Amino acid sequence: MLILKSLYLQAADTTEHEVRLLIDAIAASHCDFNRNGRQHTAEEAAAHLELKYARAGKRIDSADEFITRLGSSSSFTGKPYLMSCEGDTLPAGEWMIDALEQIRAHTQSLDQSTVSG
Repeated sequence: MLILKSLYLQAADTTEHEVRLLIDAIAASHCDFNRNGRQHTAEEAAAHLELKYARAGKRIDSADEFITRLGSSSSFTGKPYLMSCEGDTLPAGEWMIDALEQIRAHTQSLDQSTVSG
């Protein structure tokens, strides 16, 4: 039972860490964020997603679920969020999946260098 609780806490810590890094990446992106037809700055997008995450609380079990349930579209209108970066526009969910893959690759390389170093 103690092992299961430990694994649950570790997974929760990983989710929290990855979601925070993802929101930080959005804030630092300098991309425009389109929500329900209105343009917002990257910082405004990050603040909005932070609020959605705070409200969802423990119902989000992974960063992937954060992207799918909270970061990809409006919960009110169902319209997809869009990210416009340097002239390219794509669904915010796609942008976040790419960012999360980069975060995980970086984290994995740090973990491997810690183990071998």
